[in-house]
Amino acid sequence: MKKTYKIILLSLILILCFTVTAFAQDVIKVYVDNERVDFDVAPFIEKGRTLIPLRGVFEKLGAKVDWNKNLLEVVIKDENNEIEMILGKDKVMVNGIIKDIDVPTKMINSRTFAPLRFVAENLGHTVRWEESTNSIYITKNDTFPVEKGISIVGTRENLIALLEYNSKLHNYIWMGRARVADIAEDSAVEAPAAQAPQAESSGVSNMDKSDTNVQVEGVQEGDIIKNDGKYIYINTNKGLKIIDSSPQAPEIVNTIAIPENTSISEIFSSGNKLIVIGQNNYFYIMDKPSRDSMGVIEPSIMPPRYYEDRTNVLIYNIENINKPILEREYLFDGNYLSGRVIDDSFYLINNKYLNLGYRYYDNYDIDISLPYYTDVLNNERNEFGYDEIKYFPNYIDTRYMYTIGIDLSDTSSRPDVDVYLGGTDTIYVSKENLYAAVTDYSYDYRTSRLEEFSPEYSTSTVIYKFELNKGKIGKAVQGEVPGTIINQFSMDEHKDTFRIATTTGDMWRNTSKNNVYILDENLKVLGKLEGLAEGERIYSTRFAGDRVYMVTFRQVDPLFVIDTSNPRAPELKGMLKIPGYSTYLHMVDEDHILGFGYDTEESQWGGTVTGGLKISMFDVSNVNKPKETFMEVIGRAGTYSELLYNHKALMFSLDKGLMAFPLSRAAENYKSDFNGAYVYNVSHDSISLRNTITHKESEFESYGDNIKRIIYIGDYLYTFSENKMQIHSINTNSKVNELLIK
Repeated sequence: MKKTYKIILLSLILILCFTVTAFAQDVIKVYVDNERVDFDVAPFIEKGRTLIPLRGVFEKLGAKVDWNKNLLEVVIKDENNEIEMILGKDKVMVNGIIKDIDVPTKMINSRTFAPLRFVAENLGHTVRWEESTNSIYITKNDTFPVEKGISIVGTRENLIALLEYNSKLHNYIWMGRARVADIAEDSAVEAPAAQAPQAESSGVSNMDKSDTNVQVEGVQEGDIIKNDGKYIYINTNKGLKIIDSSPQAPEIVNTIAIPENTSISEIFSSGNKLIVIGQNNYFYIMDKPSRDSMGVIEPSIMPPRYYEDRTNVLIYNIENINKPILEREYLFDGNYLSGRVIDDSFYLINNKYLNLGYRYYDNYDIDISLPYYTDVLNNERNEFGYDEIKYFPNYIDTRYMYTIGIDLSDTSSRPDVDVYLGGTDTIYVSKENLYAAVTDYSYDYRTSRLEEFSPEYSTSTVIYKFELNKGKIGKAVQGEVPGTIINQFSMDEHKDTFRIATTTGDMWRNTSKNNVYILDENLKVLGKLEGLAEGERIYSTRFAGDRVYMVTFRQVDPLFVIDTSNPRAPELKGMLKIPGYSTYLHMVDEDHILGFGYDTEESQWGGTVTGGLKISMFDVSNVNKPKETFMEVIGRAGTYSELLYNHKALMFSLDKGLMAFPLSRAAENYKSDFNGAYVYNVSHDSISLRNTITHKESEFESYGDNIKRIIYIGDYLYTFSENKMQIHSINTNSKVNELLIK
């Protein structure tokens, strides 16, 4: 009996030993550079992949690990790489690029597990599995900055995943954190034979005339008005009018045919071509009536989900001014951002918002429209597949961006069109390149956080540079600088370098700083000047030659003069502090600048309040000591001019000695006491008021009498409102004629 007990006891001991040994062999051991990593919760294997608790291994690899509980997202970032993994998703973001993963992140007993090999290898390290010992050996490697080049979407699943990551992060940054026209006349009507026996050519007159105020010489920007020295082309709420500018007998000679559901945004001119850009909005109509408890519902306009934004591009031949010919018409999906004409080429950028509804990524059958454009005259619809859609890594937006080039000299040529997932709100265009600026949000492990497990994100500006060549748009190169920009004047191309002025931090938290960066032709940073005007932000910038002029504001208006002649070491030369601030800077010559903005006063609570519109003349001939040589304040608080936020509203000619802009002047208590245009004499170093012009005959006149633009042709000044055009003699300031446009 005792012998039997001994046998049973020995058997139990042997079984227990084998069990312990087997269990020990099943434990997964992880080594980083041959140093074992201890875990408080054991790793495990699923589908041949080892999943480990978030912290421990990755931190030994030099990465910062965070769990964004708002997004259910793991964020793993080292100095050069960033991996984002939403819980349970088989699509992850690696340096802004969407990738597939065999086993997604999981949460077990309130602990988050991530796949070891995938993360370690995508951080740039080497992973080796030793089956005999159940061990994983990770060898740390030096990692280098990753080029975030433009990528291809590829599949519908990738598109949905990209939109999900971007949408969730956008909501987290901005919402999840507590801190944070009908044409009145028939178009293209021929004049009676007795009055116009021969066709008139629009041509290009030799008459001295003003052009649209542009940022870059030789790069035409669109506006609501153009002229060729004889004929004026102007957009009104009653259509696009062609006006004979004869001071003695001005007349509307034509109204160009525009589709009735198109609202004109801008017009361009190029030789005998007139390019019209409009917003064409289309409502889908129900095909069949439907029934409900109340009976039959007649066909009607569908809900807003079926509202489609399209940009209409119409190119007219106006060689015969009496019979403009529509040579080409395109409909591009989305909303027009901006365009340029360079010689015989037209370039434009379009953005299409993807309004997919709340939590669209939870719906497997979500309908995401593919981008397209239509050649209207040839009745051709050109659709882009998933393998043709490109995207900007890390860019947070739910838009398609179209880059479009059109050769105006060849009517048979097709538009050069590319589509990107993402968008831009600001572009800068030189004669050779187009630069699209994109605001980028990146996880910032260096920033102290107000709440544990709530990551902070920093902002930067990503720049995409596209080559332009005879209506073709080349491949982009990419660069990135810290901070955000204010408008197109924050950017400039000069001597094969790209210059950009940004603001970092938050003015309301007193952490803002202002900076200038200089990038080479491949958009790599050559030099920088950082930390200007702490606690303030940029209100206006102007690049001219080797200099940068920058205005920042919070309490006073510092004008900074920066020398960039050595692109590797830009240098602050001088600074001038004065009350007020300028929102637009205009170069008079290399030594004089005009600033347009607002005067400011100290309020009774110690802050600043805006006063009247302020014009300043700055003398920067001595870069070390800029000075204000002229200052004028027009009106009181409430005074406004479109010029303050749209440089195209300024008519300026140093050769003519003339400057003018539209103005609505306010007196006490914001009461308007003038609406019209201010006209100035201007020289290299001075300005003086010459005349004021208004289309209002009494204070009760309509909005249609507000002057929108001023141009000159020869010795005459033309002012335009919705209702009328007036002609004044530049020599005598007297009104010589008027034409009703309404």
